Amino acid sequence: MNGVERLYFALGELVYAVAKSDGAINYEEKNKLHDLVLKEAKCHLYEFNVSEIIFQIMQKDQLFSVEESYRMAMKEINICSNYLTEDMKAEFVAVLEKVARSFGKYSTEEKALIARFRTEIDQL
Repeated sequence: MNGVERLYFALGELVYAVAKSDGAINYEEKNKLHDLVLKEAKCHLYEFNVSEIIFQIMQKDQLFSVEESYRMAMKEINICSNYLTEDMKAEFVAVLEKVARSFGKYSTEEKALIARFRTEIDQL
């Protein structure tokens, strides 16, 4: 994977963490998350298959906690930060907020995780 692909893989990890932060992710939610990321993320501008990235991440359900998923994503983003643009930062935050709002109530846990992400990504 190149640097940009790794950033979008990290976005998938973050989507998973946000979605799971307020409880387990069921089959219907996995499909909705997959579709949402495909629609909202600008990764279609690149030559890789984001649907495969999201599918791989969703297969990991129950393997990692929210915190572990978040830390893995941030580690990847930090490693590949030289590929991260201001537009990508804004896009990633927007995608996470849409994920949080897509399943009813925008929970306290989701808000806290997104606020944390926003703070950390702004420092890159």
